[in-house]
Formats: sequence, structure tokens, C-alpha cells
Amino acid sequence: MLVCGYDIESSRRAIQLTHGKGGLFASCGIHPHSASSLTPRSLVTLRQLAKDVVAVGEIGLDFYRDLSPRSIQIDAFSAQAHLARDVGLPIIVHVRKAFSTAISVLKQLGGTHSGVMHCFSGDLADAEEAVNLGLHVSFSGSVTFNSPRLEHAARCIPENKLLIETDAPYLAPAPYRGRRNEPAYLTKICDRIAHLRNITYEDAARVTTANGRLVFLGELPPPSLAYRLGDSLYLNVTNQCTNRCSFCIRAKTPLLRGYNLRLEREPAEHELIDAVGNLTGIKEVVFCGYGEPLIRLELVKKVATYLKAKGAYTRVNTNGEGNLIHGRNIVPEIANVVDAISISLNAESREKYLELCSPQFGMSTYDSILDFTREATKQIARVILTVVALPGVDIEQCRNIARHLGCEFKVRRPFD
Repeated sequence: MLVCGYDIESSRRAIQLTHGKGGLFASCGIHPHSASSLTPRSLVTLRQLAKDVVAVGEIGLDFYRDLSPRSIQIDAFSAQAHLARDVGLPIIVHVRKAFSTAISVLKQLGGTHSGVMHCFSGDLADAEEAVNLGLHVSFSGSVTFNSPRLEHAARCIPENKLLIETDAPYLAPAPYRGRRNEPAYLTKICDRIAHLRNITYEDAARVTTANGRLVFLGELPPPSLAYRLGDSLYLNVTNQCTNRCSFCIRAKTPLLRGYNLRLEREPAEHELIDAVGNLTGIKEVVFCGYGEPLIRLELVKKVATYLKAKGAYTRVNTNGEGNLIHGRNIVPEIANVVDAISISLNAESREKYLELCSPQFGMSTYDSILDFTREATKQIARVILTVVALPGVDIEQCRNIARHLGCEFKVRRPFD
């Protein structure tokens, strides 16, 4: 729980309240309502208080109530954001009726900013501007108030930039709207976010918890060898890959649905088997992870053989470059232990594929993927050709390719 200061005295109280209490953290800052109180001396005090907090905030701009002159608000916001960067802390930004000005202030400071656009009330374009500056976007009880533009923003912003909050004692979510808000009501906000993004409550809780700990505490969850999404269990086989795709999660974050996929080392066969655990309620086990699983072909075959003996349904998510990687047709080697295979096509032509995926095998890669897919359709019961919905990609042409090859077709969003 993060207890936020809004002036010097409340920042001191927040630090006193949270000191020595596990799970409670403080921030310090001067809210735009009190911006007139920011002096050179109080800025020195904030710098001292910053030694005992995890963030600088609430700071920002409020042109709705205008309790401090706007020019003074801007100066105070800029000075405190600069202080936060100087001491290496994230910022908690309060913005009301002043979004474009707040963005301008942060841009003038240069670079990206660690922190959160707190109690977000804008639209998707506003959220994207905040994300492009490096900020997380935090949704409060107002996301339960039937605001289509706010719901659209909550649905569409990148998963790794999503946070939730109460803003207690204000903005209690439905069905408590109008009452005094409290931290326990966060569950209602989490539930609404899960519904909007079509994920489970557990996924939404894990995502926002991991994001919050990363932005405020600099902490990541332990690396996951096995991670559950819905009724599928995914095995994180390797972090190695033969592509450098422009849309890949690897370049943006180690987190997927709140799981840390960045391995400290490549897992052994027995470690993956141990990580599988109880298969009750699992519809399928998917060889996937933070890289290309078929780089570790022998491991995949051994673990898949074990899983098939346990009655599991198995699938491999692959970039389709296995034959290039191993210098032979590997489809017969996996056909007996894999029930399904998802192959990432991602482009309608070899030129587009080269542009988007930067494969280490060069121009010949795309044709090899098509050959791999043809061979898979002959020997594996279910073959799915997938494409990420990116600007410039001809989805219908990709669909036609899948139809011609005799396999299923699926369009994925970035980060799916």
C-alpha cells in the first residue's frame, strides 16, 4: 500500500505511518493545490524526505480548482519532477483539466519519466502520450462509472503500463459510489479492469501487482518456468531466439500477465517437469516462453513425451524456423509427442517478414517457414498459422496463405 503525501507535513506523516511496517510505503510531494507553498527551502526539505520514500508525489497540475496560480503550479511541477529524476525516484502525477500542459512540462525536462499518471481520467490518446513518456497509467474507481472513453483506454493500453488504485478516500467504485472510499474496494476496480480486458481477475491482480512493485520498488517476481493463463499452462523453455521482431515483448518488458519470463539460465528437463505440477484443470500444456522453444528440440521432445504419458494435450508455439535451426526436417521428431503447433507467420511476404522479424537466417527464412508449415499439416493433428495485427500487414493475404496450406488461422494482438 502506498501512502501519498500532498504537502510537507502530510509527507512527514506518511513516512512516520509507514516506517518499519512491511508492505506500507510512502511518497512525498507538494500537490498542485498547495503549489504556492513550494519554496527553495521546502524543496530542500523534500530532497531530505525523498531518502525515506519510494516516489515523489502527488505532484502535477490542477486547472479545474485552480487553488494555486497556474504559472506557479507549472513551476512547482517542473521543479519536483526534476528533483525526482535527480534522486532516482518515480513520480506520481495528478492532472485535472491540464493534461496537454502537464505532458509539455515533462517533455521539456527531456527523456522518459518513471512513474504513474495517477487517477487517470482521459482517453486512449492521452494514455498513449503518457506511456510514450515512460509513465504507467493508473485507473481508479471512475473506471466503474460507465465512461466509454475511459473504459476504452483501460482496455487498450499496454499491459505492462497498467496500474489500479483507490484514490481513497475519494472516488469509491460502484456499487459504493458516493461513499467514503477505502483500500478494500480495490477489488471492484480490479474486477472491472479484468472484464474490460477480457482476462481473469487473477490475471488482472497479478499484472497490476507486478507493475506496481516494478515501478515503485524496482522489483520483479522470480522467473517463471511454468505459468498459467486461463486453462492453459505455458512452459518457459528458453530465452534464446533466432529473430529480433520489432513487436516482440522481449524488447519492452520481462513481464507477461505479471509473470517474469526473463530466465536467469536455461532450465533443465527435470526443472520443467517439476514446474508443471498438478495438471488438474489444465486444458493444454504449451511449449513457449521468452524465446523459440524448438531451439531446445531435445528437451521439448523429452518433456512432451513425459506429458503425453500423463495424458496431457500438448502444443508448441514456434516461429517455424526449426528446420533452419537444426539443418534437417524436424517435424517427424515432434509429431508423435505434440497434439498441436502454432506457427508465427506474421507477414504476407518474405520482404515484409524480413522487415518485421529480422531473422538471423535472412531472406530464405520465410519460404522455410511455409515449407515447415506444409510438413506440419501432414503429420500433426492441428496446425495454427498466426499473425500479429500490425500496421502494414495484409491480414487477409495471410489468411489466404493459411487457407491454401490447409491450416487454421489466428490473428493476435501485440503482447498476446
